[in-house]
Amino acid sequence: DHGFNGQSSTFGNKHLFAPRIGLIWDPRGNGHMTIRSGYGIFYDTPQLFFNTRIANNPPWGAQVSITFPSTSPDNFTNPYAGQPGGNPFPGGSFFPQNGVYVTLPTHMKPMYLQQYNLSLEDQLGRNTLLSATYVGHNTIHLPTGEELDPAIFGLPGNTNQRRQLRQINPIDGAFYSTIGALDDGGTASYNALLLSAQRRFATNFSALANWTWSHCIEDPETTELTGPTYIGSRRAFRSNCDSDRRHVVNLSLVATTPRFSNGFVNHIAGDWELSSIFRYLTGDYETILAGKDIAQNGIGIQTAFQVLPNVYAAHPTTSQYLNPAAFNDQAPPLGPAAPGALSSMRPLSVLDPSQVILDMGLSRYFHIREQQRLQFKWEVFNVPNHSNFPPPQNSVASPSTFGKILGVAATQGATPGSLTGPRIMQFALKYEF
Repeated sequence: DHGFNGQSSTFGNKHLFAPRIGLIWDPRGNGHMTIRSGYGIFYDTPQLFFNTRIANNPPWGAQVSITFPSTSPDNFTNPYAGQPGGNPFPGGSFFPQNGVYVTLPTHMKPMYLQQYNLSLEDQLGRNTLLSATYVGHNTIHLPTGEELDPAIFGLPGNTNQRRQLRQINPIDGAFYSTIGALDDGGTASYNALLLSAQRRFATNFSALANWTWSHCIEDPETTELTGPTYIGSRRAFRSNCDSDRRHVVNLSLVATTPRFSNGFVNHIAGDWELSSIFRYLTGDYETILAGKDIAQNGIGIQTAFQVLPNVYAAHPTTSQYLNPAAFNDQAPPLGPAAPGALSSMRPLSVLDPSQVILDMGLSRYFHIREQQRLQFKWEVFNVPNHSNFPPPQNSVASPSTFGKILGVAATQGATPGSLTGPRIMQFALKYEF
C-alpha cells in the first residue's frame, strides 16, 4: 500500500554508533593488582518470531468461526446460512467485525544496551586471587506493547461494544477490537556487585567462590508482539525483571588424589578427580493475577488488589505458600481504587521460593597403552535430593489452588544452569585411541 516501506515492516536505520572502551591500570606496577573499567554500547534486534503476528492482521490473517444453527437443513450446501451477512470471504479476504490487530511504528528505534563495569583484582601470594566488580546495564528502547483501543468503563454493552474507536465512530469502529501497538520507549536497568575468591590450597585442591548481589528493574517487556502489555502509562507497570535474582552464590571445589609411589596402590587410588558445584539462588518474582478484567478495559492480564501488607502464609509450606486473605479481585467501592480502576499492585512483585543445587562428579583416566586410555565418569545431580519448588499458583480467580505449590520444579529450571528435580545419577565410559 501507499506509504508502506517496501518489503519491510519498518524503515531501517544505518546511523548507529556503538563505541566500546576499556582501561586497565596496574597501581603497584608488579602485575599483582589491577583496576579495570569498561563501557560499551551494544545493539540488538528482536528474534525473527517477534513480528509474526503482523501476518495475522486482517484482511489476510483473520479467521471466522462458524456455528451451524441446529435447525438449519442446509448446513453443508450453504455453510454460511447462520453467518450475519453471509459469506465472509467474498473476494478471498475480508475485514471482520471486532478484528484483532498489531502494529509497529514506521520508524522503530532499535533496542540497545549500555554496559559499564569497574573491578579491582588483587593477587595475594601465589595461590589466592580476590576480585570485586561492579556491573551495570542500562537498556534503551526496550520493546513494550500498548493498547490503542481500550474499552471504556461504565458504558453499556460488552467489552468490544465499549471500545474507544466504536464510541468515536460506531460504524467503522465496529471493525476493531484490541489493537496492540509496539512501544519502543521502554527502559530497563541492572546493577550488580560481584565478589569472587579463588584459592589453590595445595597441589591437589582448589576452590572458587563468588557472590552476586543484584537488582534488575524494567518496564513491561514484550518478547513477542501479540497484544498489549499495559494501558495508560508504562511507568505504572514498571517492576522487577522476570529474571531478577537478588542473590546468587556459587562455590566450586576440585580435588584430585595424588600419584602414589606404589604402582598397585596408584592404579587403584591415584589420579581420581572429585568436583562439586554448589549454587544458591534467591527466588524470582511472580505476578498475582486477578483472573478477570477488573478495570473492564479489555486487557485480561491484570494484577489483583493487595489488601494486607504480608502476602505470605504464617508458616509458608507447599500446601499454602501465599496468604489468600492478602489479595482480592474486587476493586474497593471507596477510596482511590474505585470501581473500574486498575490495581496499584505492580507485576512481578511477590518473591518465589529460593533454590539450592548441589552437583558432584567423580572421574578418572585409566591408561591402557601409550596411545589409548579409558575415562570413567560418575555424575550426580541434586546430591541431597533437595526439593526446589516452582512458583505457587498465582490467580485469585481459582481460590481452591491459589497460593499453593503444586509439584516440584522441572528438571531444567528457568534460570540457566539451575538443575532441579529429583536426584539423578549418570555413568559414562569413554575410550580414546
